[in-house]
Amino acid sequence: MRKIKDILYDTSDILTACFIVLAASLVIWASIGNIMDYPAFVAAQSQKEEVNTNFGLAVPVGDGTSGGAVTNGGTGGDSESPYSIYINYGESTNTIAQRFVDVGLFDSVSQFNTLLTEMNAASQIKAGNFIIPANATPEEVIQKIITTPSGN
Repeated sequence: MRKIKDILYDTSDILTACFIVLAASLVIWASIGNIMDYPAFVAAQSQKEEVNTNFGLAVPVGDGTSGGAVTNGGTGGDSESPYSIYINYGESTNTIAQRFVDVGLFDSVSQFNTLLTEMNAASQIKAGNFIIPANATPEEVIQKIITTPSGN
């Protein structure tokens, strides 16, 4: 009697495992089309979303009423408009310096790096969006980028 009982239990365990494997296989088979279409779906969605083309660039900010003269390195706006400069995490000081040179806040990359060294601030630069006045002195610019930007 015990032998028949063991055979029934073993058989039911095997049948249960086979049923679970069969059910999982059916679910995967029914979903394989969606799984394979997912990369194309993600690509289509990313093309639909608007891309910020100014990311990482220095752009003038303001109320939009300050005229359209191209000054300060050709970024647009007038000479009194502040600049919104985004610093990415881990960006080199040369890349950051070039952004400031492009808008006319520094004369050269070496001037930026020299002042950064004099102020012992190279390791204190924060990541984020900084609003820098167009008439800021080089010392004020360095002081701004070593403090936490507004909105972060």
